[in-house]
Amino acid sequence: MSSREVFPDEELRRRIMDFIMAAGQTLLENGAEVFRVEQTMEIMARSFHLREFHVYVLTNGIFASAGTAEISEVRNVPTRTTHLGRVAAVNALSREIAEGSMSLDEAESRLVLARRIPFPKNWVQLVSGMCGAFCFALIFGGTLRSALAAALAGFLASGYLLLCEQHELPGGFCKISCAALITLVCILACRVLGTPASHSIIGSLMILTPGIAFTMGIRDFVHGDYLSGTIRMIDALLIAASIAIGTGLVLSLYTFFTGVVVA
Repeated sequence: MSSREVFPDEELRRRIMDFIMAAGQTLLENGAEVFRVEQTMEIMARSFHLREFHVYVLTNGIFASAGTAEISEVRNVPTRTTHLGRVAAVNALSREIAEGSMSLDEAESRLVLARRIPFPKNWVQLVSGMCGAFCFALIFGGTLRSALAAALAGFLASGYLLLCEQHELPGGFCKISCAALITLVCILACRVLGTPASHSIIGSLMILTPGIAFTMGIRDFVHGDYLSGTIRMIDALLIAASIAIGTGLVLSLYTFFTGVVVA
């Protein structure tokens, strides 16, 4: 039976619905905007002749129905990462479906491949964290020695975050402890190198800042999705607060035990 039938039967409609929900979940959990997830799912439903399709997407869930509500699904999306390669693959898939050049069987196979696109290797993430911290320290006015201290902290912080991800530790704890680790490493490294630690700390902490979450929240507000925008903004503020707590804790303890204010 063709998946492009103008009036698909109930079994085929449910299969199409499952595929569309899986595609939307892939987009949402890999960093796509809420309005883009809704738009892509609607395009797929229209292309496969799934009538009366309605979808509502939040930052951590998808609600959809089709027909006269005889088909409805809810997907919980508790985990959100950033993998633009998967997002681009699903977007390319939706365009091919809209052109009418792909059957449901082919689309399902392509979606499986898109979901399996791997993350960058660990060494790439380690080097990226090191280079990012190094460059940010220079941008904020640090010296070469400050940037080298920041690079060391960025490298260790990236490795620590990878360990937290492998052990599935809570996000708040990871951010607080990682910020504390960065601050401690920068203070010690800058003492050895004989340079102020402030630029190193600021540059290293930049790799933790929730820039994507904050930007996505603003975009959701602009598109009129105030609930999703609020959720993303709260998420960004909580991450920022976690960074401040971890950094402030180490700075306070260092000053308390040594009597030296970090400059």
